[in-house]
Order: sequence, then structure tokens, then C-alpha cells
Amino acid sequence: MAVKPLFGSLNNTIAKTIALNNPNYSKIVEPFGDSGTYALFAEKKPAKQHTVNIVDEELLALLQFAQSYSNSDFIALKNENWNSDEDTFNQVQTISDVEGEKLMYKFLYNKWYGMSMTGSDEVSWDILTLNENNKNKLFAFPLMKALLKKVEFLNVEPMSLIPSDGFMILIPDTENIESVKSKLLGLSGQFFFAGKANDGMAVVNDAQSMSNLNVHGQSVASIMMNTYSFVTNYDSRMTKIDPMAYQMKGGD
Repeated sequence: MAVKPLFGSLNNTIAKTIALNNPNYSKIVEPFGDSGTYALFAEKKPAKQHTVNIVDEELLALLQFAQSYSNSDFIALKNENWNSDEDTFNQVQTISDVEGEKLMYKFLYNKWYGMSMTGSDEVSWDILTLNENNKNKLFAFPLMKALLKKVEFLNVEPMSLIPSDGFMILIPDTENIESVKSKLLGLSGQFFFAGKANDGMAVVNDAQSMSNLNVHGQSVASIMMNTYSFVTNYDSRMTKIDPMAYQMKGGD
């Protein structure tokens, strides 16, 4: 059974689609690594160079820990209190470390046993996790360390990496989707773009406005089913949308 990374991996559907439809490459560049990184997808073809940009400094510190932790760091992490109860939760909240094993402990403890309102940084203990213990999930760390071994992490403005040398994986957050789309027609380097669309018609509109590129539509499940525009400037196994054929069918 495949081991899933503890955090930071792309939506599995998108990652598999990239793996089945990528061009030949020796270098991968991910300007938008905060929303998940292909570097942690075990089924990808290895690259000689893999660059991942992380804007959020805490996430950057967490990924760098997963990349280079020592044996003593890992032993310390395993020896932390992983039982879910309110007293331990409150003690964990007093951790102020901004890097290293303690930051990772706080992050995972809150991820597994905490809850927060959408858009809020406030975390409270989830009483429904009482007496849960997810210590065994830590066995995913060795895989993560292996996958991140050759990754170079950057901390720059994502748009500054477009264009870039290498195969670009462009999966921007919602506020950057349109600005990235506006650059696609001018890119000469190979890229795979994935952006949420309102519906299937929005994907067809992308195919009309970017007729020189390969536009594909796909439903991607996360918490709920979403429609995505996938755009490439190289041939792949995916079926290219033909807006004319869609219109001839009356838009059905």
C-alpha cells in the first residue's frame, strides 16, 4: 500500500494526471508550492533538479525539516505525547518554536486533533478525537525525506518564476489563476497549468481564448467535486477540447 505524505502533496487526481501526461524533463519548477507540491508524489519520474517555491514561512520550515531531519530529531518526534486530550492540547499551544522538531510536533498535533473555523487561525481541541493516538502515521517521514532529497526550496514571489527554465507546474491559488492564464500564451518553456473553473462552459471558454494551446477539462474530487481547466503547450494523452464541436452540439 502506498504511503501518503503527511502534508504538502498535490491533490492525488491532479498529480496522477500530471504523471501520465508530462513531457520529457530534467528540471521541474513549481512556483506555487504552498498549495501542494508534486515533489512529494511518489509515482513521478525523477528529475535531476526540482525547485519548489514556498511563500508561507512556517510551511517552508516544515518542509525543510521533513527534507533534512536527523535521527535524533526523529526519535524526539516519536517520543512526544501523541495522545489526544485537552491538557496535552493546551500544552502544545505554548510551543513557540518557528523551526525544527517542536514546530513539526505542534503542526501535526493540531492537524490531527484540532479544529478551526474556515478562514481562522484559531485552533481548538476536537473533543471527538479524545484518546486517539496517531503516532504510527510518523512512518511516512522516511518516504517524505527520500522524495525531498534533491528538492531546492525557494521563498520568492510566485509570479517572478514565470517564465522559468524547466518544466513548469503551474497550479495557482484562486486569486492568481487569471494572472497566470494571461501569461500562458507567451510561454515557450513547457508547462502544465491547472486552475479551478466555475463550470464546464468556463473550460470551453478557455479553449476558445487559448486556441493555440491544449485545453482539457477534468472533474477533480477534494472535499467536493470541482471542475478544472488543464492547459499544456505540449502533446499529451489528454483529449483537447474542441469549442466548435461543443457549439455544434448546442452546448450540451
